[in-house]
Amino acid sequence: MNEIIELSERMWEANRNGDAAFFDHFLTAEPVSVSPWGVMTDRAAILKGFAENRNPYIRTDQSDHRVIRLTDDSLVHTSLVEIDVLVNGTEKQTVRYHATTALIRQDGEWKAAVFQVTPAGA
Repeated sequence: MNEIIELSERMWEANRNGDAAFFDHFLTAEPVSVSPWGVMTDRAAILKGFAENRNPYIRTDQSDHRVIRLTDDSLVHTSLVEIDVLVNGTEKQTVRYHATTALIRQDGEWKAAVFQVTPAGA
């Protein structure tokens, strides 16, 4: 479980830094991302979004981690994430999401196949 939590922390750090190269390596060939607004995106759109980093995250604090192993090579990680985001690069807002990532092990490495972020209650 610690390995997955550490990987999740690296993922959120890469998100804060607009590190599209991290996600290029971390994502499966055909990942899906579902935004809090129900918008589904594919690999190209995900990488473009991280590279542009238009609404940068300046703080991402995770808690309430759960790792659900599906098979030896697949699992689901969930956490509660509190995020400080600069909307349009200037207006700071704090949001809370339940983040879910489905991961599969490929060539000995965990890769993200599905991301979903859902608004968390107060």
